[in-house]
Amino acid sequence: MSVSTISDRYAVVREQVDAACVVAGRRPTDVTLVAVSKTRPVEMVREAMAAGALHLGENYAQELRDKAAELRGEALAPTWHFIGRLQRNKVKYVAGAADLFHAFDNLKLAAVFESRRETPLDVLVAVNTGGELSKGGVPVEETLNFCKQVMMEPGVNLRGLMTIPPVVATPSEAAPFFQLMQDLKSEGLKIGLPLHELSMGMSGDFEEAIKYGATMVRVGTAIFGPRTYTA
Repeated sequence: MSVSTISDRYAVVREQVDAACVVAGRRPTDVTLVAVSKTRPVEMVREAMAAGALHLGENYAQELRDKAAELRGEALAPTWHFIGRLQRNKVKYVAGAADLFHAFDNLKLAAVFESRRETPLDVLVAVNTGGELSKGGVPVEETLNFCKQVMMEPGVNLRGLMTIPPVVATPSEAAPFFQLMQDLKSEGLKIGLPLHELSMGMSGDFEEAIKYGATMVRVGTAIFGPRTYTA
């Protein structure tokens, strides 16, 4: 039987996350499921929230601002995750709405956040695990030094690392990139960096990411269904 509703799909993904945690010898409560609702109307977001999705992810700054404003005042307020790359002129849209920024890779943004928030914004440093020129993120070999610099910025609060690995044919092929992130986290913790979160794994590979210590998985299509594009 096909799974046709957002509520059903969310329940299936949550069960898959929990099962992957058990296989990996971890507690299901160790992994936060972030429902990525980019380009989806707010009605679909409400349906996901009703199913239990209280961690919501957005990739576009203005879309985050608008959805957060519309859903403000709901009985159960969601935690908003901003996942996309961010230009300085769009910090104003994110600063007042996001609870966690997953793709921090520019120290200049910290000062802008400081000027627009009363408290530091929690951030995850984006790591370019595949060394891809088309992607943002900090090079692997520079990551821990960059994290040390982040620690000195009053506008942000370092909580961990995130990555989007290169596109591969099978989830198992992403394993080396997830292992690299797990190693960076371990090395960072040894030198006193608060790298407690690992944001990695999406609809096609989140179970593999959980094997390597993901504490947050970002799932869109598997929850909200395929996107429809107009010409």
